[in-house]
Amino acid sequence: MPRKKNIIQKFRYKSNFNERIGSELANSMNDILYGVQPVLSALRHGKRKLERLYLKKNAKFSERLKEIREIADGFMIPVSEVSSKKLSEMSLNSVHQGVILQCSSLSFSSINDFSKIFSEKHSIIVALDQVEDPHNLGAILRTCGFFNVGAVVVPRDHTSRLSAVVSKASAGVSEWFPVISVPNLARFLSEQKSKGFWTVGLEENANDSVFKLTSDRPLIIVFGNEGRGLRQLVKHNCDHLYRIPGNSEISSLNVSNAAAVVLSHLSKYTKLSN
Repeated sequence: MPRKKNIIQKFRYKSNFNERIGSELANSMNDILYGVQPVLSALRHGKRKLERLYLKKNAKFSERLKEIREIADGFMIPVSEVSSKKLSEMSLNSVHQGVILQCSSLSFSSINDFSKIFSEKHSIIVALDQVEDPHNLGAILRTCGFFNVGAVVVPRDHTSRLSAVVSKASAGVSEWFPVISVPNLARFLSEQKSKGFWTVGLEENANDSVFKLTSDRPLIIVFGNEGRGLRQLVKHNCDHLYRIPGNSEISSLNVSNAAAVVLSHLSKYTKLSN
């Protein structure tokens, strides 16, 4: 009898464990977006499955919060008014601005979308070689959206997912901006070079200043990992390497700041900004 009881207990434990893991996996497919701009962008662009909107109870609504409520009502998304404490708990004490959206995760675009996205209007593509910090990815997407870059391309591995943190850091840009995931970034660069793209990488020890760079053809700019920089094979597939000149006491800029400097410079020579 004791042996049979132990077997039953083990079965129940395994069953409960599997249910818990299944629940955690299901929850991992969901996001909790927080902040006015990420939520508004998600509602406007419809790239996620929208599940429930949470608003701060008894709050005086701004025009943008009113717009959020109107869009949610129009899509018949369930709306709950909850305390500010509850919103803080749901957003892990992040700055929620009185609004949270429960929704599905956001997927990357595929390489099949690249030809549809790219056009003469967008003469520049940004590639990120294993940028893993979601704040950096979000900041770069915001910069790319501001300067009208065509798309951001990332490798499938060692890249931050398009999370709520990315959406917040990008001020909602990640909700509509094309971020293309490829299996092999070096191979992608090689293929695009054969199609007429000029590929350049940012490298702190490069000889030439990036301020010498102009764009008279389709251009892919490659930025490296926060700590390791560009991988060797990715570097090998760059037509030229450039550095951002500055104070020699400081080795380099943060990758998101570097992207802002380079794209701001190139906006003088291209149709990046309107």
